[in-house]
Amino acid sequence: MGLGAQIRITAEDGSRQYNQATTAAGYACASDSRVHFGLGASKIVREMEIRWPSGIRQTLRNVAADQVLTIEEKAP
Repeated sequence: MGLGAQIRITAEDGSRQYNQATTAAGYACASDSRVHFGLGASKIVREMEIRWPSGIRQTLRNVAADQVLTIEEKAP
């Protein structure tokens, strides 16, 4: 599920957002493990950097907006 992965995106307009894959939402609560970003009018994510808990960094570029991605950690 990628729990603990830290994700930084740079949108088409240059704005940046950060999030982390987690299911913790508060005391005795849980949330969806999927990470969501709001891109507004941007049609692409210029760059997406994922820092996996193992320490591996993975970068994706020019990712289309308005989709659900499943990204697997690359082997070292």
